[in-house]
Amino acid sequence: GGWGRRQFARLVYEAVKEKFKLSCFLENIRELSKTNGLVHIQKEILSHLNVRSNDFCNLYDGKKIIANSLSNKKVLLVLDDVSDISQLENLGGKREWFGPGSRLIITTRDKHLLKTYGVDMTYKARGLAQNEALQLFCLKAFKQDQPKEGYLNLCKGVVEYARGLPFAL
Repeated sequence: GGWGRRQFARLVYEAVKEKFKLSCFLENIRELSKTNGLVHIQKEILSHLNVRSNDFCNLYDGKKIIANSLSNKKVLLVLDDVSDISQLENLGGKREWFGPGSRLIITTRDKHLLKTYGVDMTYKARGLAQNEALQLFCLKAFKQDQPKEGYLNLCKGVVEYARGLPFAL
């Protein structure tokens, strides 16, 4: 954790969602699937995408309705914090589920999951450079872009410990 995957995906989503007929950003797929199940998430996707035919009670029917309802539409779907291949198979399905020009953005801690699913392109977030990390930490800690007098070594230690992770800083 701490890389800002969700925030990065949210920024991309907000920047491009107007180019799509339908768009949906679903956070915390890992947690939602544990607490509510995948059928509930399928219904949530359909609800966000203004699809009314969401009267189903199993994954198979949910997949059919998603595929039939969205196959001719340009859709942007963000699935945040995916942790299992079954989540992708039941929520993001196959390319044929969505119309031409559609995009599925997936955030996950498991890059093997992306390979298994056959993702075309990945982006690996990197930590901040030491000087950027120090500046960010100081902005949050001191409301200025450099350490207060006498705190330089302590700040450098914090930045080193955080390894450039923005949300750890």
